[in-house]
Amino acid sequence: MDKLLEVRDLSAGYQRPVVQNISFSIRKGELAAVLGRNGCGKTTLLRGLTGGAKVMEGTVLLDGQDCAGWDPRRKARKVALLPQRARLLPGLLVGEVIAMGRYPWTGPLSGGDREERERVRAAAARFEVDHLLDRDCAQLSEGQRQLVQLARLAAQDAPILLLDEPNTALDFDNTALLFDRITQMVEGEKCALMVLHDPALALDRCHRLLLLDGGRLVDDITVAERREEELQAALRRLYPSIRVRREAEGRFYCLPD
Repeated sequence: MDKLLEVRDLSAGYQRPVVQNISFSIRKGELAAVLGRNGCGKTTLLRGLTGGAKVMEGTVLLDGQDCAGWDPRRKARKVALLPQRARLLPGLLVGEVIAMGRYPWTGPLSGGDREERERVRAAAARFEVDHLLDRDCAQLSEGQRQLVQLARLAAQDAPILLLDEPNTALDFDNTALLFDRITQMVEGEKCALMVLHDPALALDRCHRLLLLDGGRLVDDITVAERREEELQAALRRLYPSIRVRREAEGRFYCLPD
């Protein structure tokens, strides 16, 4: 089964639908971005996939299985979510936060054996926060906290990664670190779907672009299969002034007109 995440005719929201009739699938090895203007339903889409928003119609398949009746622990073994603004309470140590990613596998009261502690340390090292393991999260910068949350996601070791604005608070170098590590993580047996605001980052780093407008999916783009002018025409539905260009080595980039 190559499709790790499959969404069929999904409508989700709160008192009423925010996203409607959305269908797409993400395969092993794919990194996909959800792009759209503010308020179009990007965050609600991710919440609908994980239970944070009410699914009113449609089906979500995780690794080929309908997850509608799953308990949270079973779902967390398949899908890991990085929310838009995850709070870290004062008094929590970095190592404790990252270890939370192991709860779907070990339970919160396991204490952690040597193998589990090594998993936590490896996840911290992946995002270069292993030197902070004994630090109180209250002492960290916003960017460091975001890297800790990404390390927690890595420790969870779920095949489907959902990330809502993961580069929030990250500087230039750490944004590059984020995309390098997520790309490495999805190679082979995982996939990732991330909400982004920057189409330039999405074009440069992602295999797929899901364009959301008014709560509906208006385009599903495999970047490598589109020509420069096709990408520009598609993205101008969301960003009317955007220009898309292609470098000599084949990479796309964009800038305002």
